[in-house]
This record gives sequence, C-alpha cells and structure tokens, in this order.
Amino acid sequence: MRRVLLLLLIIASLLYIFPIAHAFFNSFMSQAQINTTAIELIAEQFNLQQYYTLALYKGEYFKFFLNSLKLTSIIIAGQIGVGIFAAFALAKMKFRGSRILFAIYVLALLLPFQVTLVPNYLIFDASERLLHVTILDTHLAILLPGIFSSFGVYLLRQFIRGIPDEIIEAARMDGAGYGRILFKIVFPMIKPAIFALAVLVFIDSWNMLEQAVIFLSSPEKLPLSVFLETIYYNDYSVFYAGAVLYIVPALLILIKGEKYLRQGLSIGGLKNEK
Repeated sequence: MRRVLLLLLIIASLLYIFPIAHAFFNSFMSQAQINTTAIELIAEQFNLQQYYTLALYKGEYFKFFLNSLKLTSIIIAGQIGVGIFAAFALAKMKFRGSRILFAIYVLALLLPFQVTLVPNYLIFDASERLLHVTILDTHLAILLPGIFSSFGVYLLRQFIRGIPDEIIEAARMDGAGYGRILFKIVFPMIKPAIFALAVLVFIDSWNMLEQAVIFLSSPEKLPLSVFLETIYYNDYSVFYAGAVLYIVPALLILIKGEKYLRQGLSIGGLKNEK
C-alpha cells in the first residue's frame, strides 16, 4: 500500500513540476525549435536569445514586474499590520459584539473573492460620484480589498487565541497596557504565523488576475500576471523567458519561507486541536 501511495505521490509531483520544467527549458531554445509540434525539453542549441530580447527590447516587461512587486509588497505589509491589531482585539480583548464580528470575518472568508468583485466595483464607482475620490483604475482598487482581507485576521487570531490568558493577565497586573502586551509579548510569540501569512499572501497577490482585469483599465497599471497573457499572444518568441522570470520570485519565497510556513501551520493546527 505504501508503495502505491508513494508512486501516486511521485506521479502527482511530476505533473505539477512538468509545466515549470517545460517553461524553463523552452526559455533556452530557439524559436524554430519551440515552433515544432513535438514537446521537447532539451535545447538543440543552448542560447539566451529570449532573455536578451526581453531585457533590451521589452522594457515594459520590467515595468509590469515592478507593478506586481509594488502591489504585492504593500498588500503583505498592510494585511499583516491590520491582521495583528484586529486579531489581538478579537482574541484577547473583551468587548460587546466581538463574537458577532468574528463570525462576520469567518463568513467573509468563506465567500469566494469573485463574489465580492461586483460589490467592490460598485462601491468604488459610487465613491467617485458621491465623495469625488477616484479609486477605480488606480492601484487603490487592488490594494484596499487586499489589505483588508479577512484571511490575515482569521489566521493570526487563531494563533493569538492559543496564548494563555494568564500571561496577558500577569502583564496587565504589572501595569502593561494592551499596546505593550501586543508588541512585547504577543508579537514575538506569533512570528511563525506572521511568516506563514506573508508567504500565503504573496502567492495569492503575485498571481492576481481577475481583480486587475476588472478594476484597472489603463494598461500601464496592470500587474505582470496580466501582461504575460499579452506576451503569449503578441510575442510568443520571448514568452518562456518572461514566464521563468515571473516564476522565480514565487519559487524563492517558497524555498526561503517553507520552513516558516510549515512551522506556522503546524503550530496553528496543534493549538486548534487543544
């Protein structure tokens, strides 16, 4: 039975790895070899022409790369910042309506984000007409829903909830306020959760597609995830090089953050079991 499961895992892993390997090896092939009908992984003549063309003649690629980097970095920082304060309040501060508020967060988390796209669009459109604040076709239309996502609050709240109340009460008796408790006691204890959240939010934000297509109409403001489709249809000769460069940040984040992601999720699972 174990051998069968191992074989199935190997096959599943190969199926996941194959598209990445295909893009990587094709990025070093000539256009003539790429255009062949057969799927090949070995370049007949190793060359860097795709990367050279992308660097010299496709400068807009790196502009869209920076757009993705900017949006992703701000969403990660914002969601961690908002998540820490909101999660601490919901987990350790007693106030009326906290359970109802958390239930609303959970409900929002269960809804697919596609469901909220139309309401968000209508709100942003109304803000321009009623408040004279332009949000549509700006990066704010991407950043606001991303920063105030319920996922970060829910994840961090589960970790903070596992911190014994006795530690919080002892600090309160020593005269520490909630701000000091949060930054001196709670924050160091939930660092694995913060790293795990950063990795998960990066993966989600780096690959955003529907939000950018709906909220942004100016091509120069689009993230790289949308621009890759343009390269695929308009200039297939450099698509594989562009795809490889697009994958690299996600792979680096996963490789560097895999330990924190595994540690954070495992600790969260143990706390939830308790």
